[in-house]
Amino acid sequence: MKDWFMAWPEELKEDIITELLSLYEPSNSKKAQVGHSDFKENTKIRSSQVIGIDILNPNHNKISKILDPYVLLANREFFGFELNRISEFQIAKYSEGDFFTEHMDMYLSNPSTRKISITVQLSDPADYVGGDFKFTKDLEFADGAQEIVRKKGTIIAFPSFLYHQITPITEGVRYSLVGWYEGSNWR
Repeated sequence: MKDWFMAWPEELKEDIITELLSLYEPSNSKKAQVGHSDFKENTKIRSSQVIGIDILNPNHNKISKILDPYVLLANREFFGFELNRISEFQIAKYSEGDFFTEHMDMYLSNPSTRKISITVQLSDPADYVGGDFKFTKDLEFADGAQEIVRKKGTIIAFPSFLYHQITPITEGVRYSLVGWYEGSNWR
């Protein structure tokens, strides 16, 4: 692995962002859940509304066509992980008071196959206060990542074992798209 994350600031154009945001249908959203085998709401860990887009959802392919090239490039140039499939995508809506505490996108207690996480910023940073994506655990390499990820249309790919969080929203609404790319079990 050559680096800890790869980012493309303001990469996606407005028409693609609009198309992705159109997939978020409030009537189909649900409260975000946490867990790895028995998913449940836990508002002490995560508070937001999400739309899940699993591999059987027709919109999954649309998103994959947009994001796969970025993940494959990041993996080839930086990570070098063995990848073999896409897990799922989620579009999240963070409103005032919403957050996601420090977490990893894989689980050490269960052999997870999530290898690369990807986040796409769908909101203009002027539309909300707080709601910052941050790598945690005082990782020196992460300096500056928060400002990069805040820019609308930015894509960031990183190993799923890195701790990260979304700080509480204090004003406005933030939308993001997240996804996970899998491979054989870690060895």
